[in-house]
Amino acid sequence: MKRVLFVDDEPKVLDALRRLLYCMRRQWEMTFVAGGQEALAALQQGPFDVVVTDMRMPGMDGGQLLRQVAQLHPATVRIVLSGQCDMETVLHSLGPAHQFLTKPCDSEMLKRTLARACDLRDRLADQKVQEFVSRVEALPVEPDIFAQIKAELASAEPSLRRLGELAANDPACTLLVLQLVNTGFFGTPRRVCNAAQAVNLLGIETLRAVTGLEHLFFCLEPQHPHAAVCREIWEHSQAVAAMARNIAQAERASPDTCCDAFAAGLLHDVGLLAAAWLPADRCPLSLPWAADWTAEEQSLPTTHSDVGAYLIALRGLPDELVDAVAWHHHPARSAASGFTALTAVHAADVLVRQAGCGARCGGGPLDESYLRRIGLEHRLPRWRELCSDLLQEVLQ
Repeated sequence: MKRVLFVDDEPKVLDALRRLLYCMRRQWEMTFVAGGQEALAALQQGPFDVVVTDMRMPGMDGGQLLRQVAQLHPATVRIVLSGQCDMETVLHSLGPAHQFLTKPCDSEMLKRTLARACDLRDRLADQKVQEFVSRVEALPVEPDIFAQIKAELASAEPSLRRLGELAANDPACTLLVLQLVNTGFFGTPRRVCNAAQAVNLLGIETLRAVTGLEHLFFCLEPQHPHAAVCREIWEHSQAVAAMARNIAQAERASPDTCCDAFAAGLLHDVGLLAAAWLPADRCPLSLPWAADWTAEEQSLPTTHSDVGAYLIALRGLPDELVDAVAWHHHPARSAASGFTALTAVHAADVLVRQAGCGARCGGGPLDESYLRRIGLEHRLPRWRELCSDLLQEVLQ
């Protein structure tokens, strides 16, 4: 049975949560405590899958509690459930908190969020890998893009459109802005897969505040051992994102699916980027590719696809993106019977690699049996044409 720990200094809030979630008592073992020290004491008695805490509490506030949880119990999913907080309070929770919900919280949204959080551990069997991914606060950000974002924010009249374009071309920036919007750090959570739209929703002042938090942006120095391969991954991910969107548009997919395809294409290798955040000597033994990124996927117990899917699911991104990242090398494992963002990302990843962009990042061949299963194998020649056109346009 999954275990969930609720922390709030208001007895009435804890009573309301007990009543609201009484119907889930057969699925979850729930514990309710009135403060940070009580929460740490409960965690010492046994592991919890999820911790849900208020932010403003006497003694130890929610941000301080979650930093302790991250250090002592890193595999635990960390969620803030708090009332209207000022900017400083919310910023204090960025990093230690994976997700953020606001009070009053819709009962179905709360149940859905907790259910997804409780199910996360089933995605990764290795607890050491869970702990590693849960500790990741930042991904390597493309230096040129981040410098342009900072310059735009410092200009006399920053352009949200320009900022959105920049964020939408960097996996780290895309993941962060989608996390902030989808899990409600700065407002009501909403389903957004378009980084430019997320930037528009956040606004200039929020972006200024967030980009000022150095721990959320991992800027690689040129001498970093993974600097060269990270640049290759950035270039590959940008090409896959554009190609996946082109494929989705060619298949007359819905606008939402086209957006999903682009975002998932940009994020499909975030598992590789996450490994750069932690020194190789601290990575779990089950992640040998953290030190040798040319390792064959078939020989590994946990792949970069597994890590990437866990990472973005942990941060509350939509299931369509999680599935596309999880199965982009093995789309047949999906139960979908038709074209989805996963289809576009799988085909784009293979075709772009076959064209020579990102070959060192690994990956298998195109799964033509999967394409036959969903009735799209006849579209492959057209997709190859699109890939050739795209790469020629990039090279010009």
